[in-house]
Amino acid sequence: MSSGSNSMDTTPDPRQPGLVARLARRAYAVLVAPVRAFLAIRRAMTPASISVLLFAIVTLNIIWGFPWLGLFSACLGMLVPGCLIHFITLPSLDTQFSLPNSAPRGQPFQVTIHAQNRSVLPALDFGFAFAAPPLPRRRWLFRAKKALSGYSVQQNPQNDLFLSPGDSATHLAVLTYHRRGIRKLPDTVVSGCFPFHLFASSVDTPSTITIPITPPPLAGDDEHAKGLLNNLGGWSHQLLSGDQLDYTGSREYEPGMSVRRWDFPSWARLGIPIVREFQSPSIQHVFLIIDTALDEQATANADDCYPAFEQMLSLATTAIHDLAKQTVKLQLFVTDMPFNNDTPPRTDAPLNNGETSATFLSDTDTESMLIKLAAAEPVSIEAADLQISTALEIAGRSPTLILTTRSLTDLSTNAIDSCTVIRTDSPQQSNARPRTRPLKQTATSSSDPVEA
Repeated sequence: MSSGSNSMDTTPDPRQPGLVARLARRAYAVLVAPVRAFLAIRRAMTPASISVLLFAIVTLNIIWGFPWLGLFSACLGMLVPGCLIHFITLPSLDTQFSLPNSAPRGQPFQVTIHAQNRSVLPALDFGFAFAAPPLPRRRWLFRAKKALSGYSVQQNPQNDLFLSPGDSATHLAVLTYHRRGIRKLPDTVVSGCFPFHLFASSVDTPSTITIPITPPPLAGDDEHAKGLLNNLGGWSHQLLSGDQLDYTGSREYEPGMSVRRWDFPSWARLGIPIVREFQSPSIQHVFLIIDTALDEQATANADDCYPAFEQMLSLATTAIHDLAKQTVKLQLFVTDMPFNNDTPPRTDAPLNNGETSATFLSDTDTESMLIKLAAAEPVSIEAADLQISTALEIAGRSPTLILTTRSLTDLSTNAIDSCTVIRTDSPQQSNARPRTRPLKQTATSSSDPVEA
């Protein structure tokens, strides 16, 4: 007899831990079910049901007779069947949303909730709306930290009396987000108070829909912001100034030809009339590079945001809006990792150390540029320097504007005459007013070093 026939397999079954865990969870759910049911009924009670309950208790303390027995039975008949009917007919809704592709920070926008009754029973005396912003919790012997809520909502909750199975209802709300980023919509709260408002329950449905909250354009509220806007306006004016026509060459004059300018040196050398020809200039490519690396001394405020970083993104928004109106082809590059819509960025997250290829976004879709700014996160200085160097190689001799909050002395931007750097951090942090290096447009200009 072979030894293999008498051997026993002592390898543990990998399904046993999962089975034990499922059995433990099911036993726990059975044990806590009465407590959860009691707490759910307690939360669902309204002043009407509490009044009926108190009246039923009063009838028990009186000598029983026919009238009191009837009153107790009536109270009990209202509470028990009413509680069962309430939880059985609690609405079950599928929600969809109509909202814009993006919204600026601090600007209200309208969202429409479309709710469809997916239950086989009609929804009676119900309502649905966005959840209110959470309030800071109070701690024992400590004051609650007063922090700005992520959003605010304006809506008029209203109750619908009847909704057949498969039918839909709508609800309008106005949302305002106070922080930039890829933000989730607030949870949807579905409430029901059938029958007769004896009980009122609500079910929170977590939202999976996100919306990019873009940085708002920079407003000249202080002297520093005004200086940044003046620098940006001067760079844009210098970029767009110059001859309106480009010289293409000279040719022999023909009768009837419109002459803009005679080419007298060629006329004298060849002995025949020569004219110069011009044409409208081609569309100029402009590159905008956003440096999302932070200086080592950068500190976050009470809301876990970097003021200089947010101000730089607001200035970039202003530049995108201004250049999109001009006869230039804008290309945007942000030193940042590709974002995932499922995981919205956070300012307190660790810096990204990854390396990405320098990919530009065209101005054919300005909103995509703003969405890219909405998803911007701080990255490490090493990764940002490498990406900026790659982006400058792609830009070549085209006019390039770099917005940053730090010094770029380690980069060889001073060798590129068409590159301009605007440092947007405050004078207290940079020890100097925000400055720019003039954009070189002619070959005779000298290439002075970049001031950052």
